[in-house]
Amino acid sequence: MAGLVGGGCLLAATPLLFALWLAGQSLERIIDSTEALIDEGVTVAQLAGDLDSQLDDVERSVRQYLVLRDPQLYQLAERRWDSALATAQSLAAQPLGIELAAQVTQVRRQLLDTRRTWEADVGTEEAANGDRSGEQLHAVATELHDIIVLMRERTILRLDQLRGTTLHARREMMMSAITLIPLAALLAFACTLAVTRPLRKIYRTIAALGHGRAVPAVTIGFPREMHRLGEQLEWLRRRLAQLEADKDRFLRQVSHELKTPLASLREGTEMLCEGALGGLTPRQSEVAGILSEATAELDSLISNLLAYAQWHDGLRQARCVDFAPRPLLDEVLAMHALAMAKRELFIDVDTADDIPLHGQRSQIRVALDNLLTNALKHAPSGSVIEIRTARDQVHCRISVRDYGRGIAEAEKQNIFEPFVRGGEAEEQGIRGTGVGLSIVKEVAEAHGGTITIEDAQPGARFHLLWPVPCD
Repeated sequence: MAGLVGGGCLLAATPLLFALWLAGQSLERIIDSTEALIDEGVTVAQLAGDLDSQLDDVERSVRQYLVLRDPQLYQLAERRWDSALATAQSLAAQPLGIELAAQVTQVRRQLLDTRRTWEADVGTEEAANGDRSGEQLHAVATELHDIIVLMRERTILRLDQLRGTTLHARREMMMSAITLIPLAALLAFACTLAVTRPLRKIYRTIAALGHGRAVPAVTIGFPREMHRLGEQLEWLRRRLAQLEADKDRFLRQVSHELKTPLASLREGTEMLCEGALGGLTPRQSEVAGILSEATAELDSLISNLLAYAQWHDGLRQARCVDFAPRPLLDEVLAMHALAMAKRELFIDVDTADDIPLHGQRSQIRVALDNLLTNALKHAPSGSVIEIRTARDQVHCRISVRDYGRGIAEAEKQNIFEPFVRGGEAEEQGIRGTGVGLSIVKEVAEAHGGTITIEDAQPGARFHLLWPVPCD
């Protein structure tokens, strides 16, 4: 897991590091260009200024020598000629561009020619007033001034180019950020999925195991910690599946074994109630009636246990057909006629013009029987139980409502789990196994439908809804 998280962070950071590298390259180019421009500008400006000053010094020395004829002034003029020529040579060696470099070289040649002219004319009568050398130096100085102006313009142009380069680099960095930051976010999201995917798989598996649903084999290859956890979860899944199978097998075996002695008890009590073994006193008849009711209730509980075991065995082979709801209701109501009469309960039935329902009739009958049994347990004596059936182009619906205390909000989520009983049943000591509503849920899921609870105020209304046609 540590390697996966570290690798994911590094992968997500790669686009950002690349963006930083591009920005660094752009900044380095700008810095290099700026430094080169500054160095060149300062050097060229200094050399041009020195050359201009040196030309003035040369012209002044030449004129002074011609007037005074002092040998020291001649040597000073020679030294200044040398300095000016050296400065012109250095200026021409700078990266000025082809045109400016040619002009500076031309100025140096003119300066060299002027010196030769002055040296040749020294001591002659034509150079007595120094007009020719002075005029040539003045012309060179004028041309140098023009070159200095061009150098300044060239520097300004290069500054503008540098600004353009800076703007271009800024746009490149912005485009890199716009492109690479979403890419980094996408990679981070992908890495997050890679890290959380096994966790989500484990969560779904645990949730499915907790609700008793079928779960495929748990396989997690990476990371190593999750792989080990997946192995333990797979062991737990197999263990729970084995326990579930053992439980269903136990229910089937015990229920079947109870059926035989229970049948004997029912036959015996029926013979006693019918007087087949002789007349009974009123007290004996009352006891025989109690035994008959108890055996009937016990038979119903065992039938629920068998039905629950059959659902978990996958015995859902009945075919979906259209069937009339009224005969089905009459069958179920007939089974509970005695209990309803004893508690003075009334049934309000609405079958929506007897529109046929579509589904597995035998299984819908089991579900309706369990819903009615649940309503009978919680309905107050002398109240009404409402049963409604309906069908449209999309769904079939059966609803059963009682006018009892209702179901607490906290119990609605797990009331359909097997062997779970409501708080009212526990408080009032109502007998039952807690599998009736779980069988209703199994029937609904077998038809691709749902079973829901609605607060009827008072009481509760159960809605069994499934699509039409079913598989």
